[in-house]
Amino acid sequence: MGIRLNPNAAVTSTVRCKISDTQIKKHMRDPRVRQLKDDRYKLYFRFSKDRNKGSWVYMEYRDGKQRAHTLGRYPNLSATYVFDVLHVYVADLATGKRSVMNEFQTVDELLCWYLKAETTDKFLSRNRLVAIKSMCDKHLIPNLHGVKISELDHRIVEKRLMKVLRQEHYSPSYLRALFQTLKVAFNKAKKLRFLGVNPLSDMKFADFVKAKIDVKGCKLRPSDTPELIESLCSAQPFTRMLSLMMLAHGTRIGETRQAKWRHICFKTKRWTIPKRYTKTKREMVYPLTDEMVELLSAFKEWQLANYYKGNNVFPLNKRDKQPIHAARASEMIREVSKGEWSAHDLRKIARTVWADLGIDYLVAETLLNHAKGKLDQAYIHTHIELQKSEALNTYHLWLKKCWRTCFSSLFK
Repeated sequence: MGIRLNPNAAVTSTVRCKISDTQIKKHMRDPRVRQLKDDRYKLYFRFSKDRNKGSWVYMEYRDGKQRAHTLGRYPNLSATYVFDVLHVYVADLATGKRSVMNEFQTVDELLCWYLKAETTDKFLSRNRLVAIKSMCDKHLIPNLHGVKISELDHRIVEKRLMKVLRQEHYSPSYLRALFQTLKVAFNKAKKLRFLGVNPLSDMKFADFVKAKIDVKGCKLRPSDTPELIESLCSAQPFTRMLSLMMLAHGTRIGETRQAKWRHICFKTKRWTIPKRYTKTKREMVYPLTDEMVELLSAFKEWQLANYYKGNNVFPLNKRDKQPIHAARASEMIREVSKGEWSAHDLRKIARTVWADLGIDYLVAETLLNHAKGKLDQAYIHTHIELQKSEALNTYHLWLKKCWRTCFSSLFK
């Protein structure tokens, strides 16, 4: 009777090597190899029953005891990134932090988490939340659905996202907004320790799109002002008032449509916009010229005559206590402009005229309610209120020269 030899006798279940994806694939085909031990670190790769999968284990030796820490699963966490995760994990153990790594396997899982997190964030404006939801739901999640985070690289982003969007003729500025949203989602996951490695950290928008993104110019010029005001004065009362308030003060459409009568004082000649309505989250106060006081007073009398006694300058309807929606406000501007210019163009033309009239740069930026540094803010509080009033008086006299009855108190 012949001697039967054990075929596994000369094979160790643990193979020491410099762990890499190549080494994993090499030993994946040998069922006798249970795990790989890295020569440089206390890191093991253990094969699962399905040899195409496995887990990363870090062995910690402390106080004479040995403890195993699972860092992640393969192939979701590849050998390319596992050492970055390992360094963070070891640092966390030394400082007593609790590491949570690789909570997501695919890009769409991470994006769904990010979208849910942002929609519950009370610090973002509603418009920003709508924009993020639209970009995630319509483009990012569908195009990157099923893509494993461990496989995400320049080639995948180009093939699955950028190339598709270019073929659909989206503008470079919109492509940049989508790419930045994707990067923000990954950065947030990394900072909150839901992700061990951020594969987008080295990616830049210029890697995919070389086209120069020009700043949008204004579709209105100072020379267009007489024709512009004529069209505004012939519009419906609400449209006329909304447009004129934006043109006369350079306010945003969102700030203007939510104006309240209790925030407009005819005695002190001030229009206050609370910080919850402003983009910069800072309260804004506009001095009211005599022309605007007369116009606003007439508009309020017209509302009372038409059986509206509420607090909104632009109410949704006679019974509703809410201001008009953003979509309705934009629709009103499109109606009067016939699609040739936007509400933002009213801000731009006001800024251009202020520069032509020699109004101080800081005064103009303050009227536009742009964000400023701490030094500028200190200057504003002590010196600029009177200059704001003088600037608006000068500007409104210029508007009256363009169209004498632009502040007419007659409403039909």
